[in-house]
Amino acid sequence: MEMGKNSKRNLAISFAVFTALAAILVTHVAATDEEFNLPSTLISIEVSDGTENYFDTELSHVPLGYDVTNGTYPGWCIDVRTEMTRSPAIHIVKLYSSMSPPGELAGEDWDMVNYILNNKQGTAEDVQQAIWYFIHMDGDDYIPTSPVAWDIINDALANGSGFVPEYGQIVAVVCYPIILFPSQPDVQISIIEVSYTVIPEFPSGFILPISMLTTLLAIIVYRSIRPRAKNGHASL
Repeated sequence: MEMGKNSKRNLAISFAVFTALAAILVTHVAATDEEFNLPSTLISIEVSDGTENYFDTELSHVPLGYDVTNGTYPGWCIDVRTEMTRSPAIHIVKLYSSMSPPGELAGEDWDMVNYILNNKQGTAEDVQQAIWYFIHMDGDDYIPTSPVAWDIINDALANGSGFVPEYGQIVAVVCYPIILFPSQPDVQISIIEVSYTVIPEFPSGFILPISMLTTLLAIIVYRSIRPRAKNGHASL
């Protein structure tokens, strides 16, 4: 038996309301959840020269249950003051989100860096030069020599102010070197690209309303589609 016009209309409205509310809640959580779940323990990295990025950075000794894992990530240099010995040399680092960097890096233009990583142009060298332009760890302005790097910079200046990566985009994660012994040489501070794939969760206060809305929708669907006999009673 086909549904009546009123039943179809009510069902369509119910689905639309539920979909809109769910979308609003997910968008709200995704836009305000800016922190990665990064390990507080020290991590080992090895770096090799990359082709599509400045470094290929391999992480190891990463505990389970975090938003980074053991494996190789695209890496970039943000420190022109020193060098970093390539693999098989191992460096000990602490990981920080660029959205909550350590004090030494708090004043850098991370909105521009994150914008660049999500809007790459040109070669790895072009992107690297543009990143150096916005990071001033040596206290001096870096002057790119690549015309494409300047295109990247101008694009970031025009569109990247206040940029915050959203769900599904790339976030720069800082690999901050930890010097364990006084005799150790300085090591470059670097960053890796981590995809922001953290699944947004509803705040606990929304769990009950959403479950109630889901139950209400199920009731409406059932009442709209269940067959009825001519005398008005539901048929078996």
